[in-house]
Amino acid sequence: MPHIAEFQVGHEFVPIRFQLQPREVETYLQAVGESHALYIHQGFVPPTAIAAYALSGILREINLPSGAIHSAQETEVTRPRTSGEDIVFRANLTQNGVWKGWRFVSVEFSGVDKDEKQVIHGRSTVVMLESQIEGVKR
Repeated sequence: MPHIAEFQVGHEFVPIRFQLQPREVETYLQAVGESHALYIHQGFVPPTAIAAYALSGILREINLPSGAIHSAQETEVTRPRTSGEDIVFRANLTQNGVWKGWRFVSVEFSGVDKDEKQVIHGRSTVVMLESQIEGVKR
């Protein structure tokens, strides 16, 4: 598995196609303590759930070490999603550098529906001590 330091800015991650099913959305809502009726009774998916699910695949691809901190996220949603709708999530690496012993990794992402219309767009940054990644298997 590639080491996080080996990924270059501009790297395009493998697209992820997924559907968040009602049970997965329910589990997410319980985990974050959300009880808004739009999510529970109308079947809408929280935008943060979409981003979290898709980003988890990317973070596995870059072999993110334990102890990494999710430091920032910007998300723009162009329309609500409901459980069971397909989404294709694409992302590219926009930052991967070290400053004062800390590695900053940023990913810009977007998700489109079955008609290739954008439904979510954003950027996420994780930070970790450079010394933490030295022990990660290459």
